[in-house]
Amino acid sequence: MEREEFIKSLGLGLALLCTGSCMSGCGKGGTGTPDPETKPPVGGGGGSTASVDLASQIMAIGDQATVNGVLFFRVAAGNVPASFVATESVCPHQGGSLVWKQALSKIQCQLHFSEYGTNGAILQGPQNSTGNTRTLKIYSTAVSGTTLTATIA
Repeated sequence: MEREEFIKSLGLGLALLCTGSCMSGCGKGGTGTPDPETKPPVGGGGGSTASVDLASQIMAIGDQATVNGVLFFRVAAGNVPASFVATESVCPHQGGSLVWKQALSKIQCQLHFSEYGTNGAILQGPQNSTGNTRTLKIYSTAVSGTTLTATIA
């Protein structure tokens, strides 16, 4: 075997080894999105709700709380469902934390500063990053006494 052939075969073998390791590491759910089976459970029941206590959390307009993967925030006075928004708490772009910016009336990612409206619409995509994002999931809310509950669908 000539030197050039040896180096090429060595390089090809190494490339195949690295590719195989990478592919096996990606495993199930290799789309870049988290596998639903590995997400932490949401809420206390069957994994389909999350709740906050309005007597101690999100009492004023602009207040926010993150509970079990849901970002709750108050947009109006009163303890009726329309006074609140519940959305996923992590950015769908690369998993940055989402926060409600009351003064701007926007939900903002703290990682790449994507911005979303209260209806989940994309107002601005990720800055200084490759890729794009999707609209946010907005969850329906219900108020019972002083408990605000979001139904994760």
